[in-house]
Amino acid sequence: MRAAPLLLALFAVTAVGCKKDKPAAADADAAQSSDAPKPPPPPRCAEVTPGASFTIGKRSVKKGDDEDEDTDEPALPFAVEIGGAVPTPTGFAVSAMSAKGQGTTVLVALIASDAGSGRIVELGQTHGDVDPPRLAALGGRVFAAVPDSDAGGSTLRLAQITTGSSPGVTWGPTFSEGRDESRVFAIELGDKRGVMVWDEVDKKSSRGVLRAVSFAVENIASATKPKTISREDDDAEAPHVVRRPGGFWMAWIHHPPRGDAKDKKAPAPTASAEPVDDPLVELGNRVLRIAPLDENGVLAGEPKDVTGKSSHVLVFDLSPGPDGSALLSWRDDDTSPGVEGRSVHLARVKTGGSVEESVIQDEAIGAGVPTLLEDAAPKPGQPRTWLGLSGVTDATRMGVLKDDGTLADRLDVEPAIRSAELLALSGGRLLVAHPRGLAVELSAVSCKQGPAPEPDQ
Repeated sequence: MRAAPLLLALFAVTAVGCKKDKPAAADADAAQSSDAPKPPPPPRCAEVTPGASFTIGKRSVKKGDDEDEDTDEPALPFAVEIGGAVPTPTGFAVSAMSAKGQGTTVLVALIASDAGSGRIVELGQTHGDVDPPRLAALGGRVFAAVPDSDAGGSTLRLAQITTGSSPGVTWGPTFSEGRDESRVFAIELGDKRGVMVWDEVDKKSSRGVLRAVSFAVENIASATKPKTISREDDDAEAPHVVRRPGGFWMAWIHHPPRGDAKDKKAPAPTASAEPVDDPLVELGNRVLRIAPLDENGVLAGEPKDVTGKSSHVLVFDLSPGPDGSALLSWRDDDTSPGVEGRSVHLARVKTGGSVEESVIQDEAIGAGVPTLLEDAAPKPGQPRTWLGLSGVTDATRMGVLKDDGTLADRLDVEPAIRSAELLALSGGRLLVAHPRGLAVELSAVSCKQGPAPEPDQ
């Protein structure tokens, strides 16, 4: 009678031992599966019309002739240079400069919404070393700020491009920029008036000032005389302007007097610390400022410092935000342009002046301007704002921003975009520019929001 309990006890011990062996094998399988690389996330972007594109300039190899269309060609010397793009009712308008004959021709390309066709409107040849035009559009109106030079120095000229069946150009007045090295200028349109803003050096004070003209959208010949809109205590450069209800937002870089800001000192290096290279160019403190303008381009409020007086803002971008706010993106680093660190700063400036700021840190972020693209008329369920960045592998990384300016999905590359430059966004369609040797190929993609970002982004 006592043998039965003994057998039961032995069976129980054996059974428990069997149960211990199975989890060990399962754990090994789980470890192997966790070591396997994660599959790439599904693409967020696809061509609006597969194969549709429009090329500015002459390609070295015809499309489809022994060419890998999935690989971007590096831009060559004297290649077409894109200035910018804006949405139009029928697609997009793109400004560019292209070598023609013995000189350089300025042009505006009117592109269909799927980038499958387009027309070129030439604005004539430029003189000297200048940048492509900047564009602004409202409805069917496209306006351009066209840089050039003459015996007196740099100039800016207003132009209006018609986008109908017979495109043409109406020229406005020309304004002098002086002889300083700065080339930053901007143009934007309101409901009834537009503004053109630029920076130049005031000879008397040896400081940078911001100058502006305003004009009626019905008649660019009625432009006002240039006026200084920055304050006397402001050493300003690099103005950006976007539309807001009742006027405009203007952001720029301010150089505080050297006595006003204490440079941040680096912590004492440890034995294992890597050596830090000194900046190749000492830019000093560079503070990002923003202020509202009225419809005539006059300051409508006190300028606000978005960054501290000890900041070193290298480059930035400005975009309209929801509810009349402004979105800003910038790189802040005490280094030389082109070698900045792996972080991007974002901020939303509300109409009352409060600022909501966030930072994206990612080792895959490359150098360059963090581009903001706003869709003024997004389709239901499609994002309003995208952030675009160069990656360390030259591939373009992009992600959706929330209304508060923080990242809503992953900051990643897209197979349909590769290393293309992000130009403009309208109705859920994103216009991009692929380098093709001496030419630039434009295409349109439709993108959707992806999964939420990783915790460290």
